[in-house]
Amino acid sequence: MYLRHKHVQQVMTTAPFSRRLGVLAALLAIGLLAAGAATGLPGMAVDDQPSGDEILDRVETRYDSADTLSGTATVTVENETETSTATVEYAAKQPDKVAYTVNKAGETYEAGSNGSVVWAVGADRSFAREVPTEAELEEYEAGVDNGELPAASDDYGSMTDPVEASNVTATRVDTTEIDGQSAYVVDVEPTDESVASASGTLWVATDDSRLLRMTATDGTNETTVRVTETQFNVSIHDSTFEPPADRVSVTTSDSYDSFEAVQSATELSVPASDTGEFTTATVVSRADGTAVIQQYAADDDTVSVITATGGSTPVDRLEGETTVTVNERSASAVEQDGRAVVFWTDDGVTTAVAVEGTIDDATAAAAGL
Repeated sequence: MYLRHKHVQQVMTTAPFSRRLGVLAALLAIGLLAAGAATGLPGMAVDDQPSGDEILDRVETRYDSADTLSGTATVTVENETETSTATVEYAAKQPDKVAYTVNKAGETYEAGSNGSVVWAVGADRSFAREVPTEAELEEYEAGVDNGELPAASDDYGSMTDPVEASNVTATRVDTTEIDGQSAYVVDVEPTDESVASASGTLWVATDDSRLLRMTATDGTNETTVRVTETQFNVSIHDSTFEPPADRVSVTTSDSYDSFEAVQSATELSVPASDTGEFTTATVVSRADGTAVIQQYAADDDTVSVITATGGSTPVDRLEGETTVTVNERSASAVEQDGRAVVFWTDDGVTTAVAVEGTIDDATAAAAGL
């Protein structure tokens, strides 16, 4: 059951305090609100004393069966030294559209997906990227399994899906009132021993299985979600879920398995390298520029050759440059953490060569273009 397996546990898992509100906002906007395709409401016998499991089943069915959902919630996270509060406005539309706005300490953060593009707009950073297809995800997972591709880092995984799907125990402990609304009180605890310190409580409307309030602790932080408004099956225009064109541009990414294919896919003049054997290339396109990243296998190392224009040029943010000469051309070079990159710009096009090794290694590889 999606609610029991994922949503409740995500809110009860350990995460740094600074990320907590974002995780909970995503929980409300994406978790509870946009679970899978709508299904028919199964018949449920009238029961004045349902069990905790039955209450969670009813909540899951209530939310999953809605074609659209919108609402507002207040999220408060506190520990011994800090308290932080945010207001979350959210909307969702079956089967895969979601949007939410988080207001916290005078700043606003917006994020969402129209089903094909996922996007976010914040005070310091904005992005929009195509959502991988099922086939692309399966291809990536197959590459990880056979060792051809690296797995996602543990840190990244802990931010996006901190606990693998597993059950929680649910116990109805009381029936009370919240703002004049009769509510079941349900205590939940994960069965996963790795998060044994986590626990939570849900307040669920007795008449229509709406989530009214939720509290959770991971042993350090205590989180309270107060849902102030919930609307099911209201009209929500598709434009609600589109990335704001005036503030963010969509990034597309396509991969190619031959040099000829990648050169045909872009108007950029892509240099070939005689340092190693071509393995793959990716073309990343944005409104403000294009980047082509080629990978070459050389001995036990990988040589990356990057050709980029406009805002897609990643080397502009490098620090600690020194000057080298590549085929009688003046170029910049940076060495950090066992990697080195040599790069130069001609007629608005930046070319960069990155290697595992020293600046001398990168210079030699760049000379092979």
